[in-house]
Amino acid sequence: MAGVILHYPFGPPPPDTDVLFRCEAKRYSVVIDADADRYGVTDPQLEMTWWRVHKRTPKGAWVCDRFVLLTATKRWACETEEEALASFIARKQKHISILSRNLSRAQADLALAYRTHPRAALVFA
Repeated sequence: MAGVILHYPFGPPPPDTDVLFRCEAKRYSVVIDADADRYGVTDPQLEMTWWRVHKRTPKGAWVCDRFVLLTATKRWACETEEEALASFIARKQKHISILSRNLSRAQADLALAYRTHPRAALVFA
């Protein structure tokens, strides 16, 4: 994973421990000015978390009271850090695709309103 900077919030997994990995982008709240009640968020960082496998089955594994189906295309956690990063990328690509379609629909709806009522642009501008 050359060039990718990952943060490990729990540190690296203990050696010789059976774990699954999940990668997520995290942003954290920060206080900009407590007196003015102004807050913000940090830039995103990639976090790689690991979860100790409590039990394995032929099809998956139990981690933190959750069953992860390891034969599925979409997995909550993965066997390797590389797979976890690839899973994160696939999730975000799907997320962008869904949001892009929603944005296109909203823009078409708004254009329809403006074509239907030309003065709407003046009222709501």
